[in-house]
Amino acid sequence: MAVKQKVVECVAQSAEARLQLILRTLQDLTAQGLQDKKCANIVSLLGTIHVPTDPSDYKQFIGSIKSVQEILTKECMKNDLVYLTLRSLYHEISTSQKPLSPAMSIVLTLIQVDYIPTAVDWILQTGYSPENHKKALMTLCNWLPKWTWTENLGRLVLTFMQGLEAQQQLEIVFEVTEATIEPLFRLLILPEHRKSVGPIVKYMLFSMLSQSNPVSFDKVVPHVGSVVAYLYKEKSDSSLEYFGDIVKVCFLLMDHFSDYSNRYVQLKKDLEQHLPAANCIENGPSNSVATVYSASGKVGLNNLGNTCYMNSVLQALFMTKPFRNEILLYNKDMTSLLSKLQTLFALLQHSKRASISPHDISNLARPPGFLPGHQHDSSEFLGYLLDVLHEQEKTAVCGNGTKADHVPPSYNTIVQSAFGGRTVSVSRCGECDTKSERVDNFWELQLSFPNTTDNQSVQTLLNYYLQPEKLSGDNQYHCEVCDCLTDGERVTCIEEAPPRLILTLKHFRYDQASQQRTKLLQSIKLDNHVQLDTGLYVLYAAVVHCGSSVDSGHYYTFARDGDEWFKFNDCSVMRTMAEELCSLKPPETPYILFYSRQDCSDPEALPRTVLSQRLQLVINNDHTEFELEKRRRPIKTYNSKQNRNDEPPPPGCGGPGFSSNSSNMYVC
Repeated sequence: MAVKQKVVECVAQSAEARLQLILRTLQDLTAQGLQDKKCANIVSLLGTIHVPTDPSDYKQFIGSIKSVQEILTKECMKNDLVYLTLRSLYHEISTSQKPLSPAMSIVLTLIQVDYIPTAVDWILQTGYSPENHKKALMTLCNWLPKWTWTENLGRLVLTFMQGLEAQQQLEIVFEVTEATIEPLFRLLILPEHRKSVGPIVKYMLFSMLSQSNPVSFDKVVPHVGSVVAYLYKEKSDSSLEYFGDIVKVCFLLMDHFSDYSNRYVQLKKDLEQHLPAANCIENGPSNSVATVYSASGKVGLNNLGNTCYMNSVLQALFMTKPFRNEILLYNKDMTSLLSKLQTLFALLQHSKRASISPHDISNLARPPGFLPGHQHDSSEFLGYLLDVLHEQEKTAVCGNGTKADHVPPSYNTIVQSAFGGRTVSVSRCGECDTKSERVDNFWELQLSFPNTTDNQSVQTLLNYYLQPEKLSGDNQYHCEVCDCLTDGERVTCIEEAPPRLILTLKHFRYDQASQQRTKLLQSIKLDNHVQLDTGLYVLYAAVVHCGSSVDSGHYYTFARDGDEWFKFNDCSVMRTMAEELCSLKPPETPYILFYSRQDCSDPEALPRTVLSQRLQLVINNDHTEFELEKRRRPIKTYNSKQNRNDEPPPPGCGGPGFSSNSSNMYVC
């Protein structure tokens, strides 16, 4: 019997009868071999099966669902139909006009959790409209309260939301949040749902800090008191984590929506009794509630179309306080790049906006070969930016057409003062024992991974960089005395250590077989301190790459300001804790690390009054424009026909799909 005919028969059956028909159909098809159209029909069929409410029927139903899942997993993996099956699922949930059964979500078990970011990248670049994405996300969120049998359903929803945010389609997230936040929030009291629903609820709550209308927050306000009390009473690790997070974000939201404070009188009373416990859980004993629950006070950077590689680096440089202050106070002849970077830093420090545009820097600091809208490497951008700033400042200092090489030896550029170091490499010939020496200046050290499967720490990678290197095979030493290639040894040591040490972890390497750069999905222990012969260094910022390959994914930054950590994710900036950074697992990997020498204290942030008149005028104009915009749009609502920013949305982000080798790939 044809699969299509069986679909028609199935519609009239009970849930269990439908499942049994699916099982028989699958068993018949496995003998013939599954095909793409047959997979699509099976997926569609699963969407018609309603979950029974009777306990005995439900138990039998779950047993049958597991059997269907096992057959699908076995056959799809064997016949390489994973991609086609997932594509059928997304098409159904993004276009269907009928409610779909959460039983469809068992298809998601075909994809490994580590590849969910790649799946989301594919979803966001397949040509579906924002309305399709909204429908799909709404369906997935509506499944969450009804279904706990698909473990990676929650992870997919969260990654999908983050992908939409990276594409500046937060209006979809806002609409879905408004429609689904209330039932999801109440599920936090149930441990079996908390694992999948908790991260989504937390993301939704923090995303409300980017809204002007409190309608979504108001949906959960009546339930906060009882949910928080229940979580604290349970006293499990999981419940206490969400207890502290909810108390924190609710204070932030009450502060954010201060114009509506009369609505939150009772909520404030309910939460104030929990403040001592929340402070102890999250921060240890504290005498200042205001410090813990104040708004982030940081400004984000708009994504201009796959410019997260640039935004992440700019935020890390901005959080390098001596570098930031030197840029802001520079008053000599300036190139356009230095002037625009000065302006950007002034606005990052003093703007009242949630985010600003780095458009000028994107135009002036784009390295050769970097194409607008395309994926590029944040480490390459960082090296190019620092080199250009260094050379342009030397040229400006010389003036009158004098070559930059003639800068007085005592003069250090801003880049040198912040990041400049010097290495000495000594090479020794294995035949005649002759030694040669080479001195190199550096802004960053690129650390390779040893050829071992053992997990590494930053300190072991740094030690590996500095250990003696055997020169043999294709890497022999050319000895001028012997006048030939010989085996030998090279030792590199740091002759002058920089005040701020930048370490790039080389997770990417060239694969000769595929002739492409691939990513090493290797865990690494992120040391808060690293030791050089010259002293101890403390971590203060990290650029993270999220993705399973070099050609897809996303960059964002963690950075510390005093004792507090912040997460800079393009236009979104949120408070976080060092534990989040240290607990990253592949495909999220620390990529560029910024360490401060322990004997180099951070200066205070510069007040507006010490900035140049030009910068003060820039800040005043920005404040005036912002206030005018607020008056014109006192409450901004979001819908699928509006963009959150005035700028056009960026091109689609993400990788090539699950198995494609397309060369037109993006990082958002």
